[in-house]
Amino acid sequence: MRIERTRRGARIVDDDVVLSEILREPGATHTLFDVLGAAVATFAPGPRLAVLGFAGGGMVAPLRAAGCSAAIAAVDLDLAGVELFREVSGDAIGDVNVAQGDAVLWLRSSRRHYDCIVEDLSMPSPAGTVKPYVSLDPLPALIKQRLVRGGVAITNVLPLPGTSWSSILARLAIAHEKALVVILDEYENRILIAGDALPSAAAASRAIRATLRGFGSYQAEKISVRTLSNSSA
Repeated sequence: MRIERTRRGARIVDDDVVLSEILREPGATHTLFDVLGAAVATFAPGPRLAVLGFAGGGMVAPLRAAGCSAAIAAVDLDLAGVELFREVSGDAIGDVNVAQGDAVLWLRSSRRHYDCIVEDLSMPSPAGTVKPYVSLDPLPALIKQRLVRGGVAITNVLPLPGTSWSSILARLAIAHEKALVVILDEYENRILIAGDALPSAAAASRAIRATLRGFGSYQAEKISVRTLSNSSA
Protein backbone atom coordinates (compact mmCIF):
# COMPACT_ATOMS: atom_id res chain seq x y z
CA MET A 1 0.00 0.00 0.00
CA ARG A 2 1.09 3.56 -0.58
CA ILE A 3 -0.10 7.02 0.44
CA GLU A 4 -0.73 9.64 -2.23
CA ARG A 5 -1.06 13.24 -1.14
CA THR A 6 -3.73 15.21 -2.99
CA ARG A 7 -4.84 18.83 -3.15
CA ARG A 8 -7.82 18.02 -0.93
CA GLY A 9 -6.15 15.54 1.42
CA ALA A 10 -4.71 12.06 0.81
CA ARG A 11 -5.60 8.62 -0.46
CA ILE A 12 -4.51 5.10 0.41
CA VAL A 13 -3.80 3.06 -2.71
CA ASP A 14 -3.07 -0.65 -3.15
CA ASP A 15 -2.09 -1.82 -6.63
CA ASP A 16 -3.83 1.21 -8.15
CA VAL A 17 -7.04 0.46 -6.20
CA VAL A 18 -8.08 3.37 -3.97
CA LEU A 19 -8.77 1.85 -0.55
CA SER A 20 -9.60 5.15 1.10
CA GLU A 21 -10.00 8.81 0.09
CA ILE A 22 -9.38 11.14 3.02
CA LEU A 23 -10.44 14.79 2.82
CA ARG A 24 -9.48 17.74 5.01
CA GLU A 25 -13.12 18.72 5.35
CA PRO A 26 -16.59 17.30 4.59
CA GLY A 27 -17.23 16.91 0.89
CA ALA A 28 -17.61 14.59 -2.08
CA THR A 29 -14.84 12.19 -3.06
CA HIS A 30 -16.70 11.26 -6.28
CA THR A 31 -16.02 7.59 -5.45
CA LEU A 32 -17.95 4.67 -4.00
CA PHE A 33 -17.30 6.17 -0.55
CA ASP A 34 -19.84 8.86 -1.44
CA VAL A 35 -22.45 6.17 -2.05
CA LEU A 36 -21.67 4.46 1.26
CA GLY A 37 -21.96 7.76 3.10
CA ALA A 38 -25.15 8.69 1.26
CA ALA A 39 -26.72 5.32 2.08
CA VAL A 40 -26.02 5.79 5.78
CA ALA A 41 -27.23 9.39 5.80
CA THR A 42 -30.39 8.42 3.90
CA PHE A 43 -31.42 5.25 5.76
CA ALA A 44 -29.83 5.24 9.22
CA PRO A 45 -32.79 5.79 11.58
CA GLY A 46 -30.79 7.21 14.51
CA PRO A 47 -27.45 8.50 15.79
CA ARG A 48 -25.77 5.28 16.92
CA LEU A 49 -23.40 4.30 14.12
CA ALA A 50 -20.77 1.53 14.06
CA VAL A 51 -18.23 0.88 11.31
CA LEU A 52 -16.44 -2.46 10.92
CA GLY A 53 -13.26 -1.93 8.93
CA PHE A 54 -12.35 1.75 9.16
CA ALA A 55 -9.13 1.78 7.09
CA GLY A 56 -8.58 5.48 6.39
CA GLY A 57 -12.17 6.55 6.97
CA GLY A 58 -12.98 7.26 3.34
CA MET A 59 -16.71 7.30 4.05
CA VAL A 60 -16.53 9.98 6.74
CA ALA A 61 -16.11 13.14 4.65
CA PRO A 62 -19.10 12.38 2.37
CA LEU A 63 -21.14 11.18 5.34
CA ARG A 64 -20.64 14.53 7.06
CA ALA A 65 -21.25 16.40 3.82
CA ALA A 66 -24.58 14.55 3.57
CA GLY A 67 -25.58 16.03 6.92
CA CYS A 68 -25.01 13.04 9.22
CA SER A 69 -23.33 14.18 12.44
CA ALA A 70 -23.64 10.87 14.31
CA ALA A 71 -20.75 9.82 16.50
CA ILE A 72 -18.87 6.95 14.86
CA ALA A 73 -17.66 3.93 16.81
CA ALA A 74 -15.33 1.90 14.59
CA VAL A 75 -12.90 -1.00 14.71
CA ASP A 76 -9.99 -2.07 12.53
CA LEU A 77 -7.11 -4.52 12.88
CA ASP A 78 -4.61 -1.96 11.56
CA LEU A 79 -4.63 1.63 12.80
CA ALA A 80 -2.11 2.96 10.27
CA GLY A 81 -4.94 4.39 8.18
CA VAL A 82 -6.48 5.96 11.27
CA GLU A 83 -3.27 7.85 11.96
CA LEU A 84 -3.39 9.28 8.44
CA PHE A 85 -7.07 10.11 8.89
CA ARG A 86 -6.32 12.05 12.09
CA GLU A 87 -3.44 13.87 10.44
CA VAL A 88 -5.44 14.93 7.39
CA SER A 89 -8.92 15.49 8.81
CA GLY A 90 -8.16 16.69 12.33
CA ASP A 91 -11.28 17.74 14.22
CA ALA A 92 -13.17 18.90 11.13
CA ILE A 93 -14.80 15.51 10.62
CA GLY A 94 -16.56 15.28 13.99
CA ASP A 95 -16.73 12.58 16.65
CA VAL A 96 -14.89 9.46 15.43
CA ASN A 97 -13.52 6.79 17.77
CA VAL A 98 -11.61 3.83 16.34
CA ALA A 99 -10.56 0.79 18.36
CA GLN A 100 -7.89 -1.66 17.27
CA GLY A 101 -9.16 -5.20 17.13
CA ASP A 102 -11.02 -7.97 15.37
CA ALA A 103 -14.48 -6.92 14.11
CA VAL A 104 -16.20 -10.13 15.27
CA LEU A 105 -14.73 -9.99 18.78
CA TRP A 106 -15.38 -6.24 19.04
CA LEU A 107 -19.01 -6.59 18.08
CA ARG A 108 -19.53 -9.58 20.35
CA SER A 109 -18.08 -7.71 23.33
CA SER A 110 -20.05 -4.53 22.68
CA ARG A 111 -22.89 -3.82 25.07
CA ARG A 112 -24.39 -1.23 22.74
CA HIS A 113 -26.99 -1.60 20.04
CA TYR A 114 -26.71 0.51 16.92
CA ASP A 115 -29.10 2.20 14.52
CA CYS A 116 -26.75 1.44 11.65
CA ILE A 117 -23.76 -0.87 11.26
CA VAL A 118 -21.51 -0.41 8.23
CA GLU A 119 -19.48 -3.50 7.30
CA ASP A 120 -16.50 -2.47 5.16
CA LEU A 121 -14.09 -5.35 5.73
CA SER A 122 -11.68 -6.51 3.05
CA MET A 123 -8.49 -8.50 2.67
CA PRO A 124 -5.79 -8.86 -0.01
CA SER A 125 -5.62 -11.99 -2.15
CA PRO A 126 -3.91 -13.10 -5.37
CA ALA A 127 -7.17 -12.17 -7.12
CA GLY A 128 -7.13 -8.67 -5.65
CA THR A 129 -9.03 -7.16 -2.74
CA VAL A 130 -11.83 -9.48 -1.57
CA LYS A 131 -14.23 -9.98 1.34
CA PRO A 132 -13.01 -12.06 4.28
CA TYR A 133 -14.99 -15.22 5.04
CA VAL A 134 -16.14 -13.83 8.41
CA SER A 135 -18.26 -11.39 6.40
CA LEU A 136 -20.47 -14.35 5.43
CA ASP A 137 -20.33 -16.12 8.78
CA PRO A 138 -20.67 -15.19 11.62
CA LEU A 139 -21.00 -11.44 10.96
CA PRO A 140 -24.48 -11.24 9.32
CA ALA A 141 -26.27 -12.77 12.31
CA LEU A 142 -24.08 -10.89 14.78
CA ILE A 143 -24.75 -7.57 13.07
CA LYS A 144 -28.48 -8.25 13.19
CA GLN A 145 -28.24 -8.94 16.94
CA ARG A 146 -26.51 -5.61 17.51
CA LEU A 147 -29.04 -3.50 15.60
CA VAL A 148 -31.92 -1.72 17.30
CA ARG A 149 -35.43 -2.46 16.05
CA GLY A 150 -35.67 -0.87 12.63
CA GLY A 151 -31.87 -0.67 12.33
CA VAL A 152 -30.04 -0.93 9.02
CA ALA A 153 -26.95 -2.90 7.98
CA ILE A 154 -24.93 -1.48 5.09
CA THR A 155 -22.17 -3.57 3.51
CA ASN A 156 -19.49 -2.69 0.98
CA VAL A 157 -19.61 -5.95 -0.96
CA LEU A 158 -16.59 -7.35 -2.80
CA PRO A 159 -16.07 -10.73 -4.47
CA LEU A 160 -15.03 -13.79 -2.50
CA PRO A 161 -13.08 -16.47 -4.40
CA GLY A 162 -15.15 -19.54 -5.17
CA THR A 163 -18.44 -17.88 -4.19
CA SER A 164 -20.97 -16.40 -6.64
CA TRP A 165 -22.29 -12.87 -6.30
CA SER A 166 -25.80 -14.19 -5.71
CA SER A 167 -24.58 -16.42 -2.89
CA ILE A 168 -22.55 -13.63 -1.28
CA LEU A 169 -25.48 -11.20 -1.32
CA ALA A 170 -27.97 -13.79 -0.08
CA ARG A 171 -25.77 -14.78 2.86
CA LEU A 172 -25.16 -11.15 3.81
CA ALA A 173 -28.89 -10.40 3.75
CA ILE A 174 -30.23 -13.65 5.24
CA ALA A 175 -30.95 -12.24 8.71
CA HIS A 176 -33.08 -9.34 7.41
CA GLU A 177 -36.60 -9.03 6.06
CA LYS A 178 -35.58 -6.94 3.07
CA ALA A 179 -32.45 -5.95 1.20
CA LEU A 180 -31.53 -3.55 -1.58
CA VAL A 181 -28.46 -3.75 -3.80
CA VAL A 182 -26.81 -0.60 -5.13
CA ILE A 183 -24.96 -1.19 -8.41
CA LEU A 184 -22.16 1.25 -9.22
CA ASP A 185 -21.32 1.92 -12.87
CA GLU A 186 -17.63 2.51 -12.19
CA TYR A 187 -16.92 -0.18 -9.58
CA GLU A 188 -17.04 -3.92 -9.18
CA ASN A 189 -18.21 -3.34 -5.58
CA ARG A 190 -21.88 -3.50 -4.71
CA ILE A 191 -23.47 -1.91 -1.69
CA LEU A 192 -26.03 -3.94 0.22
CA ILE A 193 -28.60 -2.14 2.37
CA ALA A 194 -30.45 -4.60 4.62
CA GLY A 195 -33.18 -4.08 7.20
CA ASP A 196 -36.70 -4.99 8.18
CA ALA A 197 -38.38 -1.84 6.87
CA LEU A 198 -36.88 -0.47 3.67
CA PRO A 199 -38.54 1.42 0.80
CA SER A 200 -38.91 0.12 -2.73
CA ALA A 201 -35.86 0.05 -4.98
CA ALA A 202 -37.25 2.96 -6.99
CA ALA A 203 -37.84 5.08 -3.89
CA ALA A 204 -34.41 4.16 -2.50
CA SER A 205 -32.73 5.09 -5.77
CA ARG A 206 -34.41 8.51 -5.76
CA ALA A 207 -33.47 9.11 -2.13
CA ILE A 208 -29.82 8.11 -2.49
CA ARG A 209 -29.44 10.12 -5.69
CA ALA A 210 -30.97 13.17 -3.98
CA THR A 211 -28.53 12.82 -1.08
CA LEU A 212 -25.58 12.49 -3.47
CA ARG A 213 -26.69 15.49 -5.48
CA GLY A 214 -27.08 17.43 -2.25
CA PHE A 215 -23.33 17.39 -1.65
CA GLY A 216 -22.30 17.46 -5.30
CA SER A 217 -21.16 13.88 -5.88
CA TYR A 218 -20.74 12.72 -9.46
CA GLN A 219 -21.91 9.28 -8.31
CA ALA A 220 -25.51 10.56 -8.27
CA GLU A 221 -25.79 9.73 -11.96
CA LYS A 222 -23.79 6.50 -11.81
CA ILE A 223 -25.81 4.15 -9.62
CA SER A 224 -28.85 1.93 -9.86
CA VAL A 225 -30.78 0.11 -7.12
CA ARG A 226 -32.60 -3.21 -7.18
CA THR A 227 -34.42 -5.31 -4.62
CA LEU A 228 -32.71 -8.47 -3.45
CA SER A 229 -35.04 -11.36 -2.80
CA ASN A 230 -33.67 -13.54 -0.02
CA SER A 231 -35.57 -16.50 -1.38
CA SER A 232 -34.19 -16.28 -4.89
CA ALA A 233 -30.76 -14.67 -4.48
